[in-house]
Amino acid sequence: MSAWIRSLPGGTWTRVLIAWLALAVAMSINGVFRELVLRPGLGPRVAPLLSAILGIALVLLVTRGFLPPLTGLDTGTLLWISATIFLLTVAFETALGLLVDQKAWRALLEHYALWRGELWPVVLAILSLTPFIWGRWWPVE
Repeated sequence: MSAWIRSLPGGTWTRVLIAWLALAVAMSINGVFRELVLRPGLGPRVAPLLSAILGIALVLLVTRGFLPPLTGLDTGTLLWISATIFLLTVAFETALGLLVDQKAWRALLEHYALWRGELWPVVLAILSLTPFIWGRWWPVE
């Protein structure tokens, strides 16, 4: 795998990691905003919806700024970038939930229950698609 990483165009993995760090900060702020402002003001049903919409907007804005240019990368490379972003995000959310919020595993897994109206999987899916969004569908040079 290290040969594969070295074969990427210069700076791609640096941009991916910087984009992910910027997203971790932006999405953490979004979570705090949801809990301190949206939930008390709008209630437990509307706040998560607005937070998810805001989260998707943040994901698209941050990745558009940091990920491009991804044009010219093959599908396998875009899949690796997507998987990296996905795994870093799930690991970060899990660590934050366990260590900072002191949540049980069951409570963490409930955030992935799309069939119960949880929107985090939608945000995570869009995040995972961003390498393809900016590398294939709407390439930015």
